[in-house]
Amino acid sequence: MSAKHSTAFPLRRYGFIAGAATLLVVLVAWVAVRAVGPVSQDNRTPLMMQPTIPVGDTSFAPSPSASPSPSLSPSRSPSPRSSPSPSRSRSASASASASVSVSASDSASPKPTPARTTSTPVPASLSARYQVGAGWDRGFVGWVQITNTGQTAATWTVKISYPSRAGVRITNVWNAQRDGSSFTGGPLAPGASASFGFEATKQVRDKISPTACTINGAPCRMS
Repeated sequence: MSAKHSTAFPLRRYGFIAGAATLLVVLVAWVAVRAVGPVSQDNRTPLMMQPTIPVGDTSFAPSPSASPSPSLSPSRSPSPRSSPSPSRSRSASASASASVSVSASDSASPKPTPARTTSTPVPASLSARYQVGAGWDRGFVGWVQITNTGQTAATWTVKISYPSRAGVRITNVWNAQRDGSSFTGGPLAPGASASFGFEATKQVRDKISPTACTINGAPCRMS
């Protein structure tokens, strides 16, 4: 009898454990089904069919107060960052045009230059008088007096030329610088006078007179 009781007790224990496990599996499956829920025919979206309206029949025309049917295609609202702000573009274009106009007007208008007040000096008035101091058969001494009748000091240049047939050759000069037939000196102060002389030889016995005598381009007086 002891052997039968020991064999029956383990079988009952295993049966109880198997039943409990089966119940637990059923309970977990039921909870899962309740959480997901079966797909019912009521939850399906009914197919919308637009009724056919005959042409000319206005009995089915929607009233103005009726709200329009929602659009099936999704609409995308434009992003605020996709298009630039009109006020910003207008202000930028206005500032750019203003800067261009200002720079163009600045570059186009010349700056006035200050007037310089300069006193124009009165040109000097120089006069010269030519004369022969002494003479002999093959030579003579020339003499020129220069006077400044102007209001400013000035240098002077006297040019003297003789006939080529006379063969005049200047040998000595004083109170002037000689370059060929030109004599220079100065500056001569206003109201002052100066004179220079020279010694020359000639090839003729007659008295020789210059063909031209000028001081700074003006003719000399002959005596």
